[in-house]
Amino acid sequence: MTDTSSRALPTVSVVTSHGRQPLNGTADERLIDILNRNRVPWSAVAAYVVPESGGDPRLSPSLDRTLAEFEDASEILLYFNRNVNPFNFSIEDFKIIESDDPGAEATEYVYQRLDNESGTAESFLKKLSPEECRQIIADRVGDTVRAHVPQGADLVVGVSGGGDSNALLYGLSQLSDHGITVHPVILKGIPDWDAGVPRAQALCEKYGLELTVVEAAEVKELLGIPADSVDLIDRFEREFQGDDFEFLGTLLIRLALSKAARDIGTSYIATGVNLEDIVCENLFRVTTGLKPAAFPARGIGETTLVLPLWLCPKRIIDGCFPKFSLENYDARYPCFSLGRNLYYSVVYAMQSQFPGYLEQVARGLSQLSMKDPVEYTYNEQLGFHVERTVPFPLLRRFQKMLSGATASAG
Repeated sequence: MTDTSSRALPTVSVVTSHGRQPLNGTADERLIDILNRNRVPWSAVAAYVVPESGGDPRLSPSLDRTLAEFEDASEILLYFNRNVNPFNFSIEDFKIIESDDPGAEATEYVYQRLDNESGTAESFLKKLSPEECRQIIADRVGDTVRAHVPQGADLVVGVSGGGDSNALLYGLSQLSDHGITVHPVILKGIPDWDAGVPRAQALCEKYGLELTVVEAAEVKELLGIPADSVDLIDRFEREFQGDDFEFLGTLLIRLALSKAARDIGTSYIATGVNLEDIVCENLFRVTTGLKPAAFPARGIGETTLVLPLWLCPKRIIDGCFPKFSLENYDARYPCFSLGRNLYYSVVYAMQSQFPGYLEQVARGLSQLSMKDPVEYTYNEQLGFHVERTVPFPLLRRFQKMLSGATASAG
């Protein structure tokens, strides 16, 4: 074993067309650890080792090597493979903007101001009180509803008792100039849905709204499942192992809201899909060859699904009603779907490293989706609208999950 205690470690630098950026590292850190800690993408650099004895740098595939293992190196030069400055958008240095209500802060959010002429990005950490969070949400909800729901219309709103639907109800309650009538609906049938009912009832009472609770038996009826059968999660996980119940849950919510809308004679429904949700959904779609699904207004048969929170970050939503959000988090069950984990991880990485970029992605995807909206057709065998032909094996698996019952909800 080589004694490295008295030998200086090689210096590590990222080399770009804008200059060099030194990176600190310890003897037992691998090169990939140093890159990750400094938020330098490993795929964007090529490592060249400068020999201690002199001579030309040599290309070295060495992400797995610790600094101590570069025994004959004086420098490790990480050449960035594009002529850009990867440190432009660093948020290590930021200005703090205090809350308008000092001492009442509930959350914070990082913003960046880009100046293309000077090629600089300035970061700001904004402290936000619950009241400030609620005002941000109310403004964005109001803009979307005014644009996509006719004045004076009835709007059926799916609520869960969690942060998203609670913030949505608040935003709608502030929309006094548009004359809409809000009809909140919550589903039962799985543990975290059931746990949300008391929270949803408390908020609806606060805003003077009558909450409709769809019991578990009614939820099963939407898919033609006998009321006395095993619960929905057991049925789903038995047939679709490795997938997340959210996939079936979102369908059930849409079917229940659509039925409630038909019952009162409206075609407008809304759910609390937030910024991260909408980008995650459509990032999955475009990377699997599907065009973006229309948002913030999506026509499905005779129903228009409106997504008023599409430009609202979850972090700000949770700041509206922190206590309710915490209770909702504590009631959640784990997701084991690798795809769902992957896409949300990618979305949060973009949002965290490049503040403001996720909102830009959402606006661009929205424009594309509304210009060429997905068309949905009614599937007689399933009993609800789909966007494309369902492969026969998948159809059989779905029907097997329902124990051979045919869905009857539109």
